[in-house]
Amino acid sequence: MISKSVGRIYAAAALVGVLAVGAVAPASATDGTPAPSPTTTVAVPQPTPGPSESATGGATPVPTSTSTSPAVTPTATTAPAPSTAPTATAPTAPPKSINAAVVSAGITAIDEKWAALGGATGSYGPALAPAECGLAADGCKRDFTSGSIYWTATTGAVAVWNGAIGGQWKRLGAEGSWLNYPVSAERCGLAGDGCSQDFQSGTLYWSPRTGAFPTGGGIGQRWNQIGGVSSRLGYPAGLLVCGLAQGGCVQRFERGSIGWTAAAGAWDVGGGIGLRWLELNAQDGGLGYPTSREICGLTASGCFQNFQRGTMMWSPASGAQPTWGAIRTRWAEYGYENSWMGYPIGRETCGLPGNGCLQEFQRATFYWSAATGAQPSSGAIRGEFQQRGSGGGALGYPNSPEYCSASGCRQYFQWGWLDWEPSGWVMFHLNPVGYCEALNRGGVKYGTAGAQRVSFAIAERYVATPVSFATCLKGAGGYSLEWNVPGYAGESGFAWAGVPTGPTINKYSPTGSFTVTDAFGLGNPGTKLNYLTLNSYSRWGGRLNGNYNTYFESSADVFPDENMWYYATRPSHDYRQGVVINYNRPPDSPIVMNAGFAIFLHANRVPTWGCISLLEDDVTRYIRSAAPGDRIVMGVGGDVFR
Repeated sequence: MISKSVGRIYAAAALVGVLAVGAVAPASATDGTPAPSPTTTVAVPQPTPGPSESATGGATPVPTSTSTSPAVTPTATTAPAPSTAPTATAPTAPPKSINAAVVSAGITAIDEKWAALGGATGSYGPALAPAECGLAADGCKRDFTSGSIYWTATTGAVAVWNGAIGGQWKRLGAEGSWLNYPVSAERCGLAGDGCSQDFQSGTLYWSPRTGAFPTGGGIGQRWNQIGGVSSRLGYPAGLLVCGLAQGGCVQRFERGSIGWTAAAGAWDVGGGIGLRWLELNAQDGGLGYPTSREICGLTASGCFQNFQRGTMMWSPASGAQPTWGAIRTRWAEYGYENSWMGYPIGRETCGLPGNGCLQEFQRATFYWSAATGAQPSSGAIRGEFQQRGSGGGALGYPNSPEYCSASGCRQYFQWGWLDWEPSGWVMFHLNPVGYCEALNRGGVKYGTAGAQRVSFAIAERYVATPVSFATCLKGAGGYSLEWNVPGYAGESGFAWAGVPTGPTINKYSPTGSFTVTDAFGLGNPGTKLNYLTLNSYSRWGGRLNGNYNTYFESSADVFPDENMWYYATRPSHDYRQGVVINYNRPPDSPIVMNAGFAIFLHANRVPTWGCISLLEDDVTRYIRSAAPGDRIVMGVGGDVFR
């Protein structure tokens, strides 16, 4: 045995049967002279959008996760290539001693190979140094002017040209890399004027467009299955990168990528789907790794590909978009791309009010919240909902699909509903509890100055006289519904927002937010408001003079001044208890002559000449709980709430 002190030895000419440098005469090459490959690389073109692989396949499964934000693709340093399960083939440590017969066999095989390639006058030129043995796996090598010849007992003697392929192999660690030793000569004439060379654990490919990059293991096997250099992916365009999320590996190719995990295996992503996957942060994004091939032939010439946490959908009209989580599950219930909604046209967007999410489809929008789940909205109802701030508006998120009949369509939301009528109108409706939620969510168009108690008198539409009267009380968690009852507004309904009610005979109730500071009636039931006990001289000014829209006392009874005593004592007892709504009067505004007067909350629940009427017991309950500065917001719901 010959001992080795540094892990390698240079064979001496004294060894029996070993020829001195240049001693073997050139011989004719038996495996051909390898065509030199270029030694420079070029920029790699970006993938071309649009899936290109056609196939048939089964239905898309339902994803199980939600989204994450996009980022760039990983660019880690070279990692071991995956085998069937990507694992690096660790270089064999040099033996502590080398058998002389092994050394002799290696040197002899290398020199015979050199001679077959033409020796010193052949394509590899003269030797630069004696043969070197003691490499990994008891290997040997010898360097020549234009390349090197490597030998192991397993691979035999194989030449590696000093071109782009050989240069890349050496930069990766040569025989100590995950590729190990060469097992074939470099061969050229591949598609796109490319070249390749096989190694024990993979293959290095070169093309004028990409330069030289290796591939192997499960990723290499998948690439070869779909056609290798002639596939839709083209040549490798980056190093194999391992050690990624879930212990996975990814390799970039000219027109796509291949991702691998132990659980899913290796799958290619290319075209528009592959490009979108990269935009969404590839394996680190919401979709994770691919778990199937791309399948085309869907409705409208569409394609899909499954990933760990969702599916990427593509069509010529929509491009490639991901779907996942609850929205995709709900979309699946309607029939995926075959439904009336069509394909997704955008990715899922989260972080909306109330931690909601949405995703746009060709003919609908899906909205999701933890309280409502995922529901689609479309057409005029969706348009009205979006104009009102979507999930951040007074309605909240949809909690049902749209229901239609010959008389129109309706969709329910957390705090109300929208009705579409064949005339084209979309009518807004809010539940009384929604009035208070609207205060909490900034969904009221009129300011309330943080009042402790805010009441609402809301009609469904203009010219309608019935109202829903609700009182919201402010607490530590915001406003909550205290009580609500039915009532009436003026016989002509509400005036349009910003339009004065005009003379009382117009019978319009005003729209807006108004304070309450005064109450009146035949006896104080107990209130913090300034209470006016009526008498036979009690009047409210309607004539255009200094008493207009104020309380005063007079023995005269001149129209249009209101005789408050008469209305309090007549059988209907309209003014037996009442509250002054500060429309067109201080402290809310200066008095404008003929803009409207005597707007009260009073008893006798019937349509009025502009006031809000409730049952007397309800008016009394309001008076007992009211305090100066409390507010009444009144009008048609569609113009009061966002």
